[in-house]
Amino acid sequence: MTRKIYISLLISLSILAFFPSCNPENTVPDVLDDITQPANLTALVDITQDNSGKVMIYPNAEGAASYQILFGDTENEVATEYALNQVIEHVYSEGNYTIQLTAIGITGLTSSITQEIEVSFIPPTNLVVHIEINSANPHLVTVSATADYALVIDYYFGDVSDEVPVQAQPGEEVTHTYQFPGDYTFKAVARSGGSGTAEYTDLISISAASDPVNLPVDFESFTINYAFTDFGNAASSVADNPAAGGINSSVRVGQTIKQAGADTWAGTFLTLQNAIDFSSNKLFKVKVYSPKTGAVVKLKIEHLTDGGIFQEVDALTTTSMQWEELVFDFSTIDMANQYHKFVIFFDFGNSGDGSTYYFDDIRLTPANLPPFTLIEGFEATPPAMTVFGNIAAIEFVTNPDPTEPNTTATVGKLTKSSGAETWAGAFFEVTTPLNLQDYHKIAVKTWSPKAGIDIKLKLENANSSVTYETDLTSTLVNGWEDLVFDMAAAPAADYVRVVIFFDFGVNGDGTVYYFDEFALTN
Repeated sequence: MTRKIYISLLISLSILAFFPSCNPENTVPDVLDDITQPANLTALVDITQDNSGKVMIYPNAEGAASYQILFGDTENEVATEYALNQVIEHVYSEGNYTIQLTAIGITGLTSSITQEIEVSFIPPTNLVVHIEINSANPHLVTVSATADYALVIDYYFGDVSDEVPVQAQPGEEVTHTYQFPGDYTFKAVARSGGSGTAEYTDLISISAASDPVNLPVDFESFTINYAFTDFGNAASSVADNPAAGGINSSVRVGQTIKQAGADTWAGTFLTLQNAIDFSSNKLFKVKVYSPKTGAVVKLKIEHLTDGGIFQEVDALTTTSMQWEELVFDFSTIDMANQYHKFVIFFDFGNSGDGSTYYFDDIRLTPANLPPFTLIEGFEATPPAMTVFGNIAAIEFVTNPDPTEPNTTATVGKLTKSSGAETWAGAFFEVTTPLNLQDYHKIAVKTWSPKAGIDIKLKLENANSSVTYETDLTSTLVNGWEDLVFDMAAAPAADYVRVVIFFDFGVNGDGTVYYFDEFALTN
């Protein structure tokens, strides 16, 4: 213990001997005492004139090591520090601001200045507005606008009070549907982000639907005046389809509200421009949507001016809260008279309770409609078939298995080539659009060596803008079967192309399939 203390003492004495004794005359002078705060602080401010609000700030001061800046556009702002020669950039909204710039020296001494800046935006110019009223729907308007320096366009259509404008980018199209005919003051306001704007006003005249009503009636036209005449305290109008789908995918339908306390015989009628032609067609078909099962729907056909000349037929709803098609047989109509009024009553015989009923697709059809109509049977000159998805070709051959349900001589043969796409198939076109108004199904005879495969049938209009497809599963092996594809939910269109797919969803493996007798049926 004593030895360690001795050694430490010797080391300490040696260190003291090495350094000279303290002498105030040997003290090094403090050169920092002569450094002062940064001087001659200035700031060059460059405001970009492109409505971006971007401002560049270039500070300069003698003796500055860094800078701090308060941009003056936010509350409780914390100063931002920048090194020498660092770019100072800030984006402002239009307005007047006070910048506070501080130069910081190497010793921490500072100098500060304030500077006023004004950021102004160039107002929009050369505002050009385009307004187009839709020819098919005169209540539908499409507008667009462009303007130099504009960032956004506000559109006011003038059909509601305290209107909130629709905002869009310059050049972007905006559509608007007016509910009622009339003259409306339209305004477009172009804004650049500042206080300056450019405005355009115009008068938009929305005409009332004026075209007459004739059969068939589907309520889809905006130019036809579906002028309902109500009686017995019913209230009728054109309305949106409450349950689009199934047998009725229409957008617009007829609506009758049998208001609380309405008469048992309350209803409505449409007056047709032309007298109803019962010469060949005597069955009225109407799609209805009722909240009640077993409700009486009465259809009455009436003379234009003599209410004593009429005939009426009743039908019962068989379901509720979904579309169904009711058929009214006017086979006994007196052909000596003319009839212009189509009258319909819902829940006839009961007082109104506020229920709402819908109806659509009113049409006259043949009374003795054949159970099926052949589309194509391949017995005469076969149609041109188009293949796709790596199917080599379609052949028309002698029926390889002329047994029921298909004993015809000629059938189609499709080979789903090895490696063919999962969606490979073939189609043909008809010259007359398929009659899906009277027939809701398409029957096809098929022959497959496999059971349980997906056979898809697809319908297309001429340019493929409207399509509908449905699938069935084969149930037989090496035998003909009659597959019936339900097309009731197909959107209204002129379907001229019939497409068939075998073993849909599976790549081809060289399997041969046969098909025949495409027919419309119910």
